[in-house]
Parts: sequence; C-alpha cells; structure tokens
Amino acid sequence: MSTDASSGTAAGGNALPRTPAHTRLWMAYAAVSLAFIAAYLATASNGLAQAIIFTGSNLAAVVAILVGIRMNRPTCPSAWYLLAAGQAAYLVGNVLWYVTAAAQGRPTMFPSPAVEVFLASYLLNALALLRLVRARRAGRDWSALLDALIVTVAITSAYFVLIVAPLLTTTRLSPYAQFLAGVYPFLDMIFFLLATRLFFGAGNSWRALAPLAAWAAALFLADVVYGLQQVQGIGRDGDLPFFGYLASFLFVGVAALHPAMRDVATCREQPEVAGRVRLIALGLCGLAVPALVVDSVRDGRRIEPIVLSVASAIMFLLVMLRVGDLLTKILAAGRREHERLQQFLEAIPVGVDVRDAGTGHPVYVNQVAGRILGYDPGRVDVPGELPHLYHGGTDQPFPAERLPGTLARQGHVVTADDIEVERDAQRRQLQVVATPIRDGDQVRYVLTAFADITSEREMAEELRQLSVIDELTGVNNRRGFLLAARNELALAERASRPGVLLFIDLDGLKKINDSYGHGAGDHALESTSRLLRANIRRRDVLGRIGGDEFCVLLTEASRLSDVDLWAGRLREHVARHNDTSRQPYRLALTVGATIFDHDTPHTVEELIARADAAMYQAREQDDGQAPEGSVRMLGPTPGTRSP
Repeated sequence: MSTDASSGTAAGGNALPRTPAHTRLWMAYAAVSLAFIAAYLATASNGLAQAIIFTGSNLAAVVAILVGIRMNRPTCPSAWYLLAAGQAAYLVGNVLWYVTAAAQGRPTMFPSPAVEVFLASYLLNALALLRLVRARRAGRDWSALLDALIVTVAITSAYFVLIVAPLLTTTRLSPYAQFLAGVYPFLDMIFFLLATRLFFGAGNSWRALAPLAAWAAALFLADVVYGLQQVQGIGRDGDLPFFGYLASFLFVGVAALHPAMRDVATCREQPEVAGRVRLIALGLCGLAVPALVVDSVRDGRRIEPIVLSVASAIMFLLVMLRVGDLLTKILAAGRREHERLQQFLEAIPVGVDVRDAGTGHPVYVNQVAGRILGYDPGRVDVPGELPHLYHGGTDQPFPAERLPGTLARQGHVVTADDIEVERDAQRRQLQVVATPIRDGDQVRYVLTAFADITSEREMAEELRQLSVIDELTGVNNRRGFLLAARNELALAERASRPGVLLFIDLDGLKKINDSYGHGAGDHALESTSRLLRANIRRRDVLGRIGGDEFCVLLTEASRLSDVDLWAGRLREHVARHNDTSRQPYRLALTVGATIFDHDTPHTVEELIARADAAMYQAREQDDGQAPEGSVRMLGPTPGTRSP
C-alpha cells in the first residue's frame, strides 16, 4: 500500500487533502523529538531538567497523536484514541514516578509509586493494537495469531530462562517487587504478541506499519533492559532504557503524523499460506523451548524445568494448531481450484466425460453432457453400454469397440463425426474427440469431449444448397451441375459405362419476357425445369447452366434409341403442358445431344460444348422457323461414336 502523501484520500473519502504542510509535519516532529533526546543527553548532570525533558517528550507524543487523528482522519480512529490515552496514562505515571523523585532530589524507585498508572498505560496500548488487528482482519483466519503466539512463547521463554530466572535467585528485591518484575515481562509478552500479530498480517502495507513497529520495538527493548537493571540493582536514572523510552515517543508521534497512518487499517488482510521462510522460522521457534528444557535440566535447576514444561506443552499445542491450519488452507485451496475448474468445465458448451482408463468408471461428467445426450452418462459405468448411439444416417447402433473413448484407452487420440444420438425422438449429430490422460507412460484416464453439431451441419447444408442450387427453378445451378456431372462421369469411367449429355434451350424466352413480362418468363423457366425433372431418373443429373439453358446427364442411356425414347417422352410432356396451361405462351424446347463412352477422352465442359453445338444445328435445320412440334432435337454431333 502506498504511503505517498500525494496519493489522494483514504478509503471512505473523508480524509483531508494532503498538502505539503501535512507531509512535512511529521518531519518537524521527528526533528523536535531528536532535539529532546539531545537535550536529555546534554543535561545528564541535572536530574530535574532531565525529568522535565523526558515528560515533555512524552507530552509531545500525546499531542502528536491527537493532531494526527485530526489531520489525517484515519479509517480506525478509535485505535489511535486508545493509543493517545495510553501515552497520556504513561505521562501521568512519569510525572508521579520521575518528575516527583527528581524534584525531591532522589532517584526513581522500583517498584514505582505509580505502578497502577503504568499498568493502565500498557492495557490501553494493548487495546489500541488489538483494535488495529481487528480492523485489518478479514474472516476467521487464525494463521497470523498462531504465528505470533509461537514466536512470543519462544522469545518469552528464552528471556525468562536465560536472563530473568538466574537474576531472581540473587536479587535483593522484595517479594512484591519480584512479582512486579515478573508482571512487566508478562505485560511485555502480551504487548509483543499483539504487535507481532499486527505485523505478521501486514502484507503489502508493511511500510504503513513501520513507524508503529519501531515504537513497539523501542518500548519492548527499553522495558526489558530496565527490568534487568533493576533485578541486578545497577539501574540509574538517565541510563540506556530512558533513551529507549524517548525513542518510543519519537516513533509513536511519527506514526500518528505520517500520512501513512490513515492506511494502517485500510488494507484488509488476505488469508495466505505461509511461505518457506516463515515456516522455517516457526520451526526454529518450536525447537527453542525443548532446547531450553534440556539446558535447564543439565544445569540442575528446579524452577525453570517446571515453567518450561508448561511452555513446551503450550508450544506443542500451538505448533499442532498451526500445522492443522496450514493443512486446512492447503486443502481449501485445492477445493477452490477444483471448484474453479468445475465451473470452467460447466461453462463451456461442450460435453465432458472423464473416465478411469482401467475400469471405465466415470470420474467426472459435466451437466452439458447430459443435456446433449438426453441422459446422464455418469450413471453408465461401462462406456460401451451408452444407449441411443447410431452410425450417422443409419439405424445401426454404433459399435462399442469403435467408440472414441474405447480407442483412447489404448493411447490414441480419436476424432469422430459420424455418430448420432437419438434424443426426444430426433437424431442429433455429434462431433466427438477422445484423448488419453497419462501418468508417465501409463494411461490413467480418458477424456471424451463431444458437441451437438446438428445445427452447424444443417447450416452447412443450407450454404451448400445456396451455392449449387438455382434459386428460381430448384435444380442445380451451373456450379452444382458441373460438380455432380464430374462425379457421375468418374463413376461411369470406372464402370466402363457410356452415357448421354443433353443441352436444352427454352426457345423464345426473350419474346415471352418482352411480351408478357418477366414474371411470365420466370414461370416458363419453372415449368421447363418441372418437365425435365419429371422426365429423368433418380441418378440422372439436371441443371440450369444459363439464363434459358439446361443440361441433363443421362447416366443410364447409352444408345440413340434411348435418346429418341427420352425425346419422345419429353415431347408428350411438353405438349400436354401446352394443352392444359392457361399461360398466353406455349413452351418450345430445342435439344442437342452427345454420347460419350470410356474410350473417348472428355470433360464435362467438352461434352456441354458438343451438345450445345448439336442444339444450334437442330435450330439451324429449321432456318429459324418454328419447329413442327414442341421439341426439336439433333442426335449425337458429327464425329461422336455411337455404341
């Protein structure tokens, strides 16, 4: 989280704009606090002056916190007010303990006459830290608290065993003073615990917490050193711990005046899995207490083993809780990833069926698969028993041994688009892809993905029809005729089968359009296509290849007599149409024919050209006069072989 003074306002939008004066104020306070420290050092020979300077620095910290709250408008002001109250209680305690003693010309006493006030200040400081922790905490994540407890128990145990306990056996303090000497470390432990908890959860906002971290560290270390000096009986006013307290006043004031203070509670903690460095540090802390137990027993001590046994039990419990918390987070992260993957698989419009490669039992099937098939394939343990699967375009069930999922179990990636499923009494076309999922060289699972491509196939067929079918007459257009005719020619050549290609021209179409309108001309073309369609067999190919030109490929005609029979039937159909039609015009067709066989090289275009030439010869024989009948025809063009 940024601590830049120019980065705008804090969350909530109630902060004052950050001006250069606001930014420089914390620097000015730091300079004043350093001046207090320098003055305290300079007046080492004057106890009263030092006491006044000390309490003045404490008072400046209280004022700085209140000004910081008013100026920076933090998102959690109650924590800062508690902190100000703690510093105010500390100020009262210092006046009763330090200034009074200096005014009377005597050194400070331990325990202090104002011990209750000092204890209240610790309580208020701890509540302030607890309030910040709760303000930043998101959800029921106990990881940072457990980490803080582990570190606190380890450090407190080491502090007690290595420093406090040996000194208590030789101290001249009264029992009450010894009790207070134990209470202060306990309060320091709680204070340290909350501070550690706050900073373990800092995340990316650790820069905003740095002044508070420095304040907590300075106060904790000053208390530790002061307590040791009193137990040893060597402490004097103005010693090193007093400079530690002065440093704490500096840092707590800077923490309140710095613009980053408004961001301390803004950044919410995010549950996270501890990193490797933190886990190693926690492991070392967990080993600290058992090591201290071993050291105490080896030296023959009596008090420390009892205390450390309790600490060991607490540490063991904390470590187990932390391990359980870590495992819970790992499992929760795994479940979240599983749910996220499942959401992805459910969102795609493709059926997904994952099965065990060895048993064929379903491992995961998404809901889309059930919608596509019309039943839940997850309830079918054997993939070969999936019902209602057929060969495309047939009533034959699709063989189980040829299913893509079955073949993929052998290690192959298989694609199939000739499978149909019967759903709601309708056939739906499927596109299926099955792939093996390997663990090393062994196929562990088989993933089958399939989609309903019925609509796509129908659309493709419609597009194909649009590209090869004449919109007016409904027969093949030129492109469609050429494609179909080439295919039939190839089949005829392989079977050594001859055939006939006819070129038919609708006579007088321009005159019909000019005399009766283009609607009548379109009707004439439609009538012609119906008559031609009625005069051909199923495998014959019919197409409109031009404005008034049609072609017919007779695949089952091979002799002139077949062509004459076809022309005779066409004449009858055209004549019957002319007799019954109410149109003001009469249909007349001119036909040219060419015969082909497997020994004569030819292409569709060559055959059309020859039949077209024959059609023009048939028309020229009448010298442009009207034909005797409704259909005039010229047989095979010159030079064409007739079988």
